[in-house]
Amino acid sequence: MNVFLTGGSGDIGSAIKDCFEKNGYNVISPAHSELDLSEKKSIDNYFKNNIAEYDVFIHCAGFNAPALIENLTEENLYKTAEINYFSFIKIMSFLLPYMLKNSYGKVLAVSSLYGSVARCGRLAYVSSKHALEGTIKTYAAEFGRSNILFNCLSPGFVDTKMTRKNNSEEKIRKMIERIPLNRLATTVDIAQTAYYLCSDGNTYITGQNIIVDGGFMAEGGQHSL
Repeated sequence: MNVFLTGGSGDIGSAIKDCFEKNGYNVISPAHSELDLSEKKSIDNYFKNNIAEYDVFIHCAGFNAPALIENLTEENLYKTAEINYFSFIKIMSFLLPYMLKNSYGKVLAVSSLYGSVARCGRLAYVSSKHALEGTIKTYAAEFGRSNILFNCLSPGFVDTKMTRKNNSEEKIRKMIERIPLNRLATTVDIAQTAYYLCSDGNTYITGQNIIVDGGFMAEGGQHSL
């Protein structure tokens, strides 16, 4: 089985890559220098020069530059949309023919809690993740008869280098207090869920957003986002 993975250099992406490779999958994850998701021409050129025959596609790449609405630039808004949302549709246009030919495919978009709720200063990111989740549902509806399964995975607070960089120990402690499982997610927690959704073990879950947050949203923790 061949997997195409965007965002494979990040903490979550690299954990997903490791998980699939350990289970015998061949994972291709282009570096930014090979594939710039903010540029349509870069995506066109990549697939012009590389095969597009993949059984699994995982869109783990993301961009988030927080700004209040009055300070939000068009450049920020459009770049966030291009990377988080439009690039998914563009890549799917290349990968879909092979999946249709084989009547088989597993597609996963890594979303966010902000695909379900909102937060001040996150218009570009929130809108792109809401759009991504709507896109996944529509693909699932249109291509279910071709045995292609589309899902979203929304991580909660994950113990990554970025989380540790952007939050003080006190802020992280307060996060953990709001999580019923009383810990941050590990990247392995996220990767294992991604693996199940894209493996042959998943035969009937499609069009869903699977939230992996240790119970944070269930207990109303979203109010502290």
